[in-house]
Amino acid sequence: MAKIHTMVVGRLQTNCYILQSHATAIIIDPGDEPERIVRFLNDMKVKPSHIIATHTHFDHVLGVDSLRTKLSIPFLIHRDDLAMLESMQSRVRQFMGFEVPPPPKVDAYLKDGDSLGMGDETIHVLHTPGHSPGSISLTGDGYVFTGDALFNQSIGRTDLPGGDLKTLMHSIRERLFKLDDATTVYPGHGPETTIGDEKLANPFVGKAARLHTG
Repeated sequence: MAKIHTMVVGRLQTNCYILQSHATAIIIDPGDEPERIVRFLNDMKVKPSHIIATHTHFDHVLGVDSLRTKLSIPFLIHRDDLAMLESMQSRVRQFMGFEVPPPPKVDAYLKDGDSLGMGDETIHVLHTPGHSPGSISLTGDGYVFTGDALFNQSIGRTDLPGGDLKTLMHSIRERLFKLDDATTVYPGHGPETTIGDEKLANPFVGKAARLHTG
């Protein structure tokens, strides 16, 4: 059984997840504070095998370069988010008004339907675009990491370059909502939820939203 550890990092309070199976792990969305993440891994006596970003907005990748160097492990994304990653510095300057370091180097790409083994766990990749072109969700036995696609009682913003509301709604309803209702949702920001709760009560994509709009 996997263990999921949550670390809230960076100025936008991003959920960085350590998905652990026995003595190995995958780091998901290390948005900042790489030294703290390394200390946690050392304390847990866990050796990570990969770093994965659910998407490449700066608040999900700022810790990648340091972790990739210190731990000598590969960084993986969906290829459709590469252009966004490469333009990270100019986009942050334009939309947020501050400077960030150069983007990390990508070692390999994930695509819809890929599987990744880690200890006793097998992680499956779902392409769930809409918040960004290459947004992915990572699903395992009873859990899914949704990045900024689906939140507790909310959905990801679609007003940034590469975002599209119709695409995001399709990703949520036709991909994420096909998972079992009991699946725990670990989003990119905020508290966890379940697929069943969001199908019922999410004000944007749940049954409540459909009733409200007729």
